[in-house]
Amino acid sequence: MKRQYIADIKPDDQVADVFRVVEARLAPYRDESKGQYMHLLLADRSGQVEGRLWEQAEEAAAWLNPGEVVRVRARAKLYQDRIRLRVDSLELAEESAPAAAELLPAPMVDVAEALAALNGAVTRIGQPALRELLESFLGDTDFGTALSMAPVERPGALLAATVQLLELASAVLRLAPKLDADLLLAAVLLHGAGHTAALSSRRGNKAVAWLGAAALSDQLVSERLSQQPDFPPDLAIDLRHAILASGDASAARSPEALALARLKELQAALPAP
Repeated sequence: MKRQYIADIKPDDQVADVFRVVEARLAPYRDESKGQYMHLLLADRSGQVEGRLWEQAEEAAAWLNPGEVVRVRARAKLYQDRIRLRVDSLELAEESAPAAAELLPAPMVDVAEALAALNGAVTRIGQPALRELLESFLGDTDFGTALSMAPVERPGALLAATVQLLELASAVLRLAPKLDADLLLAAVLLHGAGHTAALSSRRGNKAVAWLGAAALSDQLVSERLSQQPDFPPDLAIDLRHAILASGDASAARSPEALALARLKELQAALPAP
């Protein structure tokens, strides 16, 4: 449970709590012969605050990544009319760190409305195996919470983008009825699931950055498929392929995979939802 929120920190306060790292970069001292310090931007649901780590900054840079949840010990100072933290120490927070809702701003979308749109799309899925798979995701409270807060840089943006992509897919399906509507809609709903990894584990942010959301989405889908032994094998391959190819149209080998990749290209060219 968090005890100190950024909005409540006052000059000369001793700070000892957990925050999410928005930015972490090394910068040289004015006297460059003294080495480098670390510039930090820390956040929780109440706002953001700058910090400076003067000691052992280069060692911290070896393991610290944006998106990490860290436990910070610092003193608050007033600098140019703003609070800045002089950080004495920081370390990765334990697995029992506060939930994402305490460390991220409120989602930029009406979560209930967006989730209702996703669940509405599931009801249109005719193939029982696909519908069961999707219900296992959207019926999972932990997954739903993480989905509503993803990605960590813009909580709620994934939900908003998925709703928009569903609308685009529905329009395409009216023009191209030969496409497998169930497969395309399922791929739209699940292709971004990997972004939730950044909120569900301590190393999730690094996994998203290094492995990519598509690979992590495929991993999540594969784990759920292992719990449905009667899921049609060819359909599993088609779905996983559409997810993995969603960011690269040249890799698409099926009409549905190509449709999803092209829809994402079109979406990227539109104003953000």
